[in-house]
Amino acid sequence: LLYKPIDRVTRSTLVLHDLLKHTPADHPDYPLLQDALRISQNFLSSINEDIDPRRTAVTTPKGEVSQQGG
Repeated sequence: LLYKPIDRVTRSTLVLHDLLKHTPADHPDYPLLQDALRISQNFLSSINEDIDPRRTAVTTPKGEVSQQGG
């Protein structure tokens, strides 16, 4: 079964979160898991900001570009 790329990133973020939760802090991979989780969460946050409808520019009937939202 194929998932959309964003679904894979979301699922990977959840897996990383669970792995980190169950990995001892003194394990050699712990800092790498923290970095991977941080990068994945930042990526998802940037996507959410890009598709936030309140931040989407729209063209008014007069052809002017307006910024929606507040």
